[in-house]
Amino acid sequence: MEEQAHRPHVVRKADRWFGPLTQLWDWIDARDIDKHVVSIAIMWGTVKVTAWAILYATTSTKTGIEIAAVIASVLVPYNALQAAAIKWYFNARTE
Repeated sequence: MEEQAHRPHVVRKADRWFGPLTQLWDWIDARDIDKHVVSIAIMWGTVKVTAWAILYATTSTKTGIEIAAVIASVLVPYNALQAAAIKWYFNARTE
């Protein structure tokens, strides 16, 4: 595996007031912790949304097409969020 070059700390105007916070963010950013946290949160959300859909489908008194419409109205936007997050994650990993 290729060794990443060490990025020296860049002095910014914000360091005067927010020095410790910018140094913390530089540390987080250098290790890609933010990307991993977002990915884990999206995966956890997928588990929760899928569990909700299963519970809703098994306990609802509506007809099958109505249940499918309600579930689709929740899952379709969430799937778009998943696609955007996965694309962002892999694009960030290749840079």
